[in-house]
Amino acid sequence: MMVNALNAERIKLLSTKSPYWCVAIVAVLAILFSVLIGAFASGDDSENIYASDYTTGVSQIGVIVLMIMAVLAVTSEFRFGTIRTTYQAIPRREIVLGAKAVIYGGLSVVVTLILGIVALLLGKVLSGNNMDLVGSDAIRQYWGIPVYTLLCILIGLGIGAIVRQTAGAIVVLLIWTLALEGIIGIIPKFGDAVSPYLPFNNAARFLTERDTTIDFPWNAYGSIAYFAVISLIIFGLGVFFTKKRDA
Repeated sequence: MMVNALNAERIKLLSTKSPYWCVAIVAVLAILFSVLIGAFASGDDSENIYASDYTTGVSQIGVIVLMIMAVLAVTSEFRFGTIRTTYQAIPRREIVLGAKAVIYGGLSVVVTLILGIVALLLGKVLSGNNMDLVGSDAIRQYWGIPVYTLLCILIGLGIGAIVRQTAGAIVVLLIWTLALEGIIGIIPKFGDAVSPYLPFNNAARFLTERDTTIDFPWNAYGSIAYFAVISLIIFGLGVFFTKKRDA
């Protein structure tokens, strides 16, 4: 049954335009930001730029686009009513969401892996930075961004399955990733206490590992592990609500 579900999701992915647009936008953003940062950094300025700066277009903005793609993978089925046909063919709804996670997560991992490498190469060449492309910072970008993206895809699928409505799910996603955690962080006392446990703060700390005012209770690898747990919980909630509600 899982093989059939994977084939069905693969066909849906390849036969709709939105994934192509999302991947194209991510590619443009990744290259654009890498070129801009690399081109405008020169001399001593280039030595103050980290590997994670060159990959900002992928890890900070491109991943959000891919999360929206994951949301659309679920909500579009409810919008056009194809989810009923999907559930008739594959009654076990957790398999449907699992197949979406494999297909959309796999695509996102490949895309961000390639673009992360391209962004680092472009940034280094254009800036003249002496960054070591096989150093620990660069290596973390190579594997860290795809892992982070995969976990973000789980969040996108989970939010899509919980909310079901495209506009609502995307609004929730954008507010959370772009504003909510930053706003919480500026609340006196409460922000200081809560910020170390906000998921995207932990993910950003893992990818950049720079000094921050947030006092995390674990190291950078603990941060990505914590983010993984949150991602799995949200995806699990999406599976739970999908099984409990009518299509």
